[in-house]
Amino acid sequence: MTAITLRFQYRAYNTTSPVILRFGIAPPAVILEPNLIMAFSAPYSRRAGLINRAFKTSWASGDITKAVNVRWSSNPVTIKLVYSTWQSSPRLVTQQAGVDWSSNWPIVDQHLSVNWGGYQLLITQAETSWENWPIVSQQLQTTWLPTLPLYAMQTAQHWRHTAITEQFIDVFYNYKPDLIRGYTLPYGPRPPSYICSNDARPTRGKITLRFYNPGENTSGPVTLRFSNANNPIICVLDNGGGLIWPMPDLPTIDITKPITPPRRRSYIMQPALRCYRVSDNQEVNIISASYGISRSQWGANISLVCGSKGDKDLLFAPGPQEFKLVINGYEFFGLAEDASVSSRFGKNTYTVTGRSNIAELAAPNAAPRSYSNATAKGIAALVTDELGASGWSLDYGPAQFNVPAGVFSYQNKTPIEAIAQIAAAVGAMIYTDGATKTLYIAPLWPVTPWAIDSATPDIAVHDDVILQYSSQPAKSPLFNKIIVRGEQQGNSVGVRRTGTAGDKLAPEVVEALITAELAARQRGTAELAESGNKDSITLVLPIMDLLPPCQPGLILGVTWQTNVFKALVDSLQISAQRSPDGKLTVRQNVGMLRSYE
Repeated sequence: MTAITLRFQYRAYNTTSPVILRFGIAPPAVILEPNLIMAFSAPYSRRAGLINRAFKTSWASGDITKAVNVRWSSNPVTIKLVYSTWQSSPRLVTQQAGVDWSSNWPIVDQHLSVNWGGYQLLITQAETSWENWPIVSQQLQTTWLPTLPLYAMQTAQHWRHTAITEQFIDVFYNYKPDLIRGYTLPYGPRPPSYICSNDARPTRGKITLRFYNPGENTSGPVTLRFSNANNPIICVLDNGGGLIWPMPDLPTIDITKPITPPRRRSYIMQPALRCYRVSDNQEVNIISASYGISRSQWGANISLVCGSKGDKDLLFAPGPQEFKLVINGYEFFGLAEDASVSSRFGKNTYTVTGRSNIAELAAPNAAPRSYSNATAKGIAALVTDELGASGWSLDYGPAQFNVPAGVFSYQNKTPIEAIAQIAAAVGAMIYTDGATKTLYIAPLWPVTPWAIDSATPDIAVHDDVILQYSSQPAKSPLFNKIIVRGEQQGNSVGVRRTGTAGDKLAPEVVEALITAELAARQRGTAELAESGNKDSITLVLPIMDLLPPCQPGLILGVTWQTNVFKALVDSLQISAQRSPDGKLTVRQNVGMLRSYE
């Protein structure tokens, strides 16, 4: 028998009798420290979700079991629960996990690597890639100083529909004095502050450009560039509050609802009457004022009774001045034209009369001229030519059409008279906005009498605010058809009222500017609307915050005793009179046309 000599090249650790020898097996790796490496992997089938996964890991220092139980519902993943238990004596040096997903899962790749050394967290890194989801990539990397042990870390994440809606991370360090890092989002109303800027602001009226250096000879258009460097710094008070400006410049107005004053047992009135010279905003002391306008006028007539001769002179130094009349908060712009003095024992009265500031385009402020259009133009372009460089802009409401060359002409008329001729030719009226210097042309009847019952009124008044009501009939023959035609050029069009036989023919209208069917229809509609039985109604109303002046052309809804109807405002008269004891009374007399057929 041959003897067998066994030579052991490795030292055994903690061996007890008996010793079992197994040949043909590689020697085990030397474990210098417990729990050096733990690795695991799990295969997945394609197109099938993971139902259950469990693994058990044995450690050299004694069996330490980590069980992981993962349950998945149907695609997509809804619940994942992982529970791990570790023995306290060994320390984890390296942990790696890799998971590959099949193509039918949203997560394509996930990798997690955690390293510790010396019981202190040095690096933690997580990287996740997504496919066909809102989140394309996410990467988180955190590094701590070796001398600062992590005291507490709390992370909370909430997900909804695969998009991150909320994430909160709070990290605290404990190192002699406590080190705290936090992210703070200010929330709440902001305090009041001033917002200052030297940006250019639009100015009202004319702009005068003065050039101090001679220009060079250039061809083509000249480009002017303006700088904000020399502009004054203007500050605007921001009242604070939330993200919405608490005092909007232009509040939203629902035009489908009429302006209606509330019904009250009593109304507290505080009348106010002011007048300012527009050029320098110098206040002019006035005792009383009156204002009157109608649909047939292109401007209002204004009369002021001044408190003294010096106040009267303010409106004529030098020359006629533009003024702003403020009655109960509503502004009216006018041009002072004439002044008169009335004297009696112990009393002198200084009266200034004028018209709306559109009178700048009327005599004697504008010279008359003769004109004939040499080229074909649009009807609105003819009005724009009359405004010229006066500083007024046009807002043309009716339908527009072309006017052939040589059709429109006049002799010895001022610009505003020529514009009034154009408006009357198409059955329209003129009204102006003196603050913005805008001239409006609108139909004489924005709503025809036979359709006014279904229209939404602009203002609705009731007998609680009607101080006086008077009515008288205004009868005229009822027509349902009219022939409107041009002169040398144009069309001859028959305009018939809707729903009628057209058997009551009105007198024929001949107008040079009727060069299109649209023009004939607008003019014919206005002529038919003026016919028929009507009532001329006058209402005496106050002027207050929810009852503005009723300008001509508005639709007014009226509730008077048992009568409820709608009518067209034809004229407006405003009076602000001061009694000898100083009491101020403000009233508006509104003239309306109520149609019955």
